[in-house]
Amino acid sequence: MMVKPRAIALFSGGLDSALAVRMLQQQGFEVEGLHVRTLFACCQAPASHLAEELGIALHVVPVGDDYLELVRRPRYGYGKGMNPCVDCRIYMARLARRLMEQRKASLVISGEVLGQRNMSQKRVDLEIIARESGLLGRLLRPLSARRLPPTAVEQSGLVDRSRLGDLAGRSRKPQLALARQFGLRNVPAPSSGCALADVRFAQRVRDLLAHHPRPGRADYQLLRIGRHVRLDAHTKVVLGRNETQNRALQTLVFSPELGMSALAVPADFAGPTALILGPLHEEVVRRVGALVLQFARRNQPGTLRLITAEDRSGRVCSAEPWPAGMATGSHSSAEIL
Repeated sequence: MMVKPRAIALFSGGLDSALAVRMLQQQGFEVEGLHVRTLFACCQAPASHLAEELGIALHVVPVGDDYLELVRRPRYGYGKGMNPCVDCRIYMARLARRLMEQRKASLVISGEVLGQRNMSQKRVDLEIIARESGLLGRLLRPLSARRLPPTAVEQSGLVDRSRLGDLAGRSRKPQLALARQFGLRNVPAPSSGCALADVRFAQRVRDLLAHHPRPGRADYQLLRIGRHVRLDAHTKVVLGRNETQNRALQTLVFSPELGMSALAVPADFAGPTALILGPLHEEVVRRVGALVLQFARRNQPGTLRLITAEDRSGRVCSAEPWPAGMATGSHSSAEIL
């Protein structure tokens, strides 16, 4: 019985990676998917659903702490936000190369399309990713292969280049046509992508890196929650937008990874919970109280319960509104991120 050649697919769970898998399956390959879980993916359906429809085994691997260093200092720079796309693709391709070696596969495939993304899918970027990941000649982009130089696996005849795609550009219509041709029942909707490419989120990342030399996972995860207000170089406040976020902040206050922190919870009115990151003194408490009242849309004084790791029952303190007619930023030196 002939053993099928094996390929490892970088598998996001999106349409492009699914089509790349199907192209290799149609050439008799056994394909296994590698889904790399980062801290920054947005609005993406679970990759396992599509992997099941395609009939592939799926390996899910979270990024390590070395990925956080990549975000801090990418060799190939950032996109429009704080998205280190080329470095990120190299990182993922290296993980795929390791899995390829472990699983005795012949190549790695991805759903990258030439010219689809400005930051990481230009011809020169695709070459850099293949070279720096150690996959030169063995990293195949099936959707655009006939627009790219032949890889070693094509030149050897292992993969039939004539049956690969020649897609390029940003249009999704050719992929939708291929999905119909391949009989894919559940076509994934376009993902909003990586949060690091979002300009507003990128502002929060820049602020974090400017004030924290080595942020950890909890620091980055916190950026996804609530309103962020920078009070000064040493102090930031995060205010929940809803009850779910308020509860999340109440658990994070005791995280040792976040360092010095406290929680301000409205005691006698409905309003946002505020997580205070930095030294706690009376001026900070006064300004946090005013912020909580502002976002509670309350122009009357109130009472807060101030909780710390040392005092989990919390002490009671008063909250006073900002002086009338003054904007938050103009008189408090606060910056809303």
